[in-house]
Amino acid sequence: MSILVSGGAGYIGSHTCVELLNAGYDIVVADNYYNSCPEALKRVREITGKDFKFVEADMTDHAAVEKVFAENPGIDCVIQFAAYKAVGESVSKPIEYYSNNLNCTLNILDVMRRYDCHNIIFSSSAATYGDVADSALPISETLPQQPLSFYALTKKTAENYLELYRLAYGIDYVILRFANVYGERQGD
Repeated sequence: MSILVSGGAGYIGSHTCVELLNAGYDIVVADNYYNSCPEALKRVREITGKDFKFVEADMTDHAAVEKVFAENPGIDCVIQFAAYKAVGESVSKPIEYYSNNLNCTLNILDVMRRYDCHNIIFSSSAATYGDVADSALPISETLPQQPLSFYALTKKTAENYLELYRLAYGIDYVILRFANVYGERQGD
């Protein structure tokens, strides 16, 4: 049994890999290095003293996702970090964000169901809640989601896909809800 860390060479993904390896889990990392680098995975190996399987794969490519599962039998959980992540950039590239962020998640969910993998941890964002009034803090999962950026909308839509796959195919999910505590930087 192993955990597929999709987008595992990114900042949060590589830190997650360290924690998983140190906790004794077997992992398979898939990344296309769009917004990451091989050095991150080299450092994961150095920090943990452990090796793991790496597959250079674009998760928007259904055949590539299929190949990851076919060549690594026993994946029983996916942690999905593979996505574009800059709110500002999503405004200038909305179609690219939709295409990448939603296709990654849909391909992973589709292949998971066919390989009898029923657990996914999804990296989302507090941005799905929009501009939250101070009186609504801390944010509760029961707060209505009102995405204000294309990035946030892709995350909210992917969350809807997770619920669809839970209802239709019994795929269980957990959402990691990240917040950018520093605010948006110019150019992000």
